Amino acid sequence: MAGNQVKWLLLMLVFVSSLIAVSSERKAISASRTFKELNRNGPYLGLITVFAPEEDAFFATGAFKPNPKHPYVDLSGRRFRVGSIGGSKVIYVRCGEGMVNAAAATQQMLDVFRVIGIVHFGIAGNANNSMSIGDVIIPKQFAQTGLWDWVKFKATIPTNDVAELDFGSYDVPNGGDNELGSIGYSTEFFYSKSGKPNAPERTLWFQTSQNWLEVSSRLEGMALEQCVNSSLCLPEKPKVVVGLNGATANIFVDNAAYREFLYTTFHVSSLDMESAAVVMTCLSNGFKVIVIRGLSDLAGAEDGDNTIRLFGPLAASNVAKAVVQFVKTLRGFHFQLSI
Repeated sequence: MAGNQVKWLLLMLVFVSSLIAVSSERKAISASRTFKELNRNGPYLGLITVFAPEEDAFFATGAFKPNPKHPYVDLSGRRFRVGSIGGSKVIYVRCGEGMVNAAAATQQMLDVFRVIGIVHFGIAGNANNSMSIGDVIIPKQFAQTGLWDWVKFKATIPTNDVAELDFGSYDVPNGGDNELGSIGYSTEFFYSKSGKPNAPERTLWFQTSQNWLEVSSRLEGMALEQCVNSSLCLPEKPKVVVGLNGATANIFVDNAAYREFLYTTFHVSSLDMESAAVVMTCLSNGFKVIVIRGLSDLAGAEDGDNTIRLFGPLAASNVAKAVVQFVKTLRGFHFQLSI
């Protein structure tokens, strides 16, 4: 009797496993058909933002119209939304914070979907005193400022590093040594579709696509929001600025001294945690890319608490409007994006 029960249980286990396998196979076949159908209807413009408040501001514009048949597909925990903006076909995804998330979502977008390029957007810290909170910046290039050679106390940084941060220079009072020593800023190993296999270039700056940057210059002068609400407004009207530099690292900068160091050393105006990864991934694969960022805070230079909580929603709203306007403007140069 016991033997029969064991056989019965084994048969049931095999049967259930078979059902699960068949179900998984059917889902895979269905997903494959969906991707093929979507890509037949392409190409699309890829849109990538970072976290929920930016996504909320983007959808609040009302410009994104979901695809009636396939409004979204889920891949590796991310929801890729399919639709259009102003008659241009787009696929949108929220990547999550940090460079690894940004690179992973970008590579997945490029591999799975038929896109012509990527528009990356979100909020950022402001490192440039000539810029203001609420402004929208469209940089021409990004540096990855999080690759460090942290050397021993009183050691020298490697000769191929492009900059040095000496902690002792920031001692209070001045003049003492600091056992944290110094860090040297290294360059990226850049692998590209056009390069030789296993022969990366050492690169500091990654340029966005020049022709898209020229298209984005038409956004200069567009109207942006100045007020969070009736009682909280910025002193000046925000503006769109094209062609400055940006920096990316897995660091949320809220420190005035480090902000000043980054500006004076690298001449960067925006500080974020994803853009360089998106740009580098697109360039590595031979795709066009542009980055649009709204300045939400002074990266530690303001008195009191960081203003991202106050002006983050305004910055997200302004950058969302700029993205929508860029997509509509770009359509005139890429007719294949039209529905």
